[in-house]
Amino acid sequence: MNKIIKIALLSVLGIALSIAIGVYIFYKNINAPIPAESKNTLQEQKNNDNQNESETPQKNILFIGSDDNNLSDTLFVATYDSKTKQINMLSIPRDTYYPRPGFNGPEDKKINAAFSEQKIEGSIKAVEGLLGINIDNYVILSYEGFEKMIDIIGGVEVDVPFNMKYDDNSSNPPLHINLKKGKQLLDGEKALEFVRYRHGYAEGDLGRINAQQEFLRSFIQKVTEPSIITKLPSLALTISNNLKTDLSASDITKYVYTFIKDKPITLNAHTLPGEGRYQGEYSYFFVDTPKASELVDQLFNKKETSSLSQNDENMIQLNKNINVEILNGAGIPGLATKYAEILKKQGFNIVKIGNVNGIEYASSHVYARTDIDKAKKVAKALSISSPVENDNILGSNIDVTVILGKDKN
Repeated sequence: MNKIIKIALLSVLGIALSIAIGVYIFYKNINAPIPAESKNTLQEQKNNDNQNESETPQKNILFIGSDDNNLSDTLFVATYDSKTKQINMLSIPRDTYYPRPGFNGPEDKKINAAFSEQKIEGSIKAVEGLLGINIDNYVILSYEGFEKMIDIIGGVEVDVPFNMKYDDNSSNPPLHINLKKGKQLLDGEKALEFVRYRHGYAEGDLGRINAQQEFLRSFIQKVTEPSIITKLPSLALTISNNLKTDLSASDITKYVYTFIKDKPITLNAHTLPGEGRYQGEYSYFFVDTPKASELVDQLFNKKETSSLSQNDENMIQLNKNINVEILNGAGIPGLATKYAEILKKQGFNIVKIGNVNGIEYASSHVYARTDIDKAKKVAKALSISSPVENDNILGSNIDVTVILGKDKN
């Protein structure tokens, strides 16, 4: 392989962060003096436990796996929903097409370049722009401790779908994979081979991702067994030597208390929808924006249960009859998705999200395709002050077209 794509070890390490380090902090809290901040957080969580279902806020956390060349080989967004007891996870392919202003090289237009060129701040901004969500925290993980971590917990049972054989002496270090088909307990070395293997899946990369997710499910089952508690100190130390995060000890203690109490029952793992194809001589993964927007909303944009006035409810019902096309005319990645979410929350029916090619708009425009009053409603919802323009299209299924300009950055 030409510079082996390093695997979704991030998924394993990310969950291990929540389970191992957090549980270890909790474990130490039982047997040692507790810092005031963590103690108060833990006690408050306990006091409220009988009064409310978990008050632990649901946060979107960006996990990044970095290789020796400071590239984000793997990245995903994850959150834990304590009410449904689900871990929601969305993997973002490293070759996802995401052009950034001022970075015009072909490789610069892949989302993994944001980390090497603009560090964690660049990755957060890129993922927020791509998905149209807020990132609350980040975790940066290396994969050096992966083998030790698997060995510490006593291996992970995996059903290898077929014989896996691969050798690459040019890799640094040389890569040798030799796994036999069938259910077996993999130690650290063999587990690393399993998650690195890329060839032979009938579904291509989708098959590899599915195999990695199955590995992760087996890993979660193993580390939530009662017998693992005595191994937590060693496991936590191994993981902590391979990560950087802005999560505080108080945050981790709060999350892990909920995690231990509830025990997640589902790993809801997805990959960003889209397809790989060439643009010139370079291969990119192009996101299916409408499908991605729907999936992101399902996973991360939880609906608030705050009561609406009757007028608000009536307005939302009326807006459902207004079909809106929203186009990015500013060349700013993720802009159309961001404002489509604003309209969705007000009930408008978004029928298309796309880009305007070949021209950039300084200001935003709203076009009435069927009815001027419908277009004015959309303009008001997006605070677009320029006059609505009549551009009726006979028989159109689109009522309003919005072209977003740089004024909406």
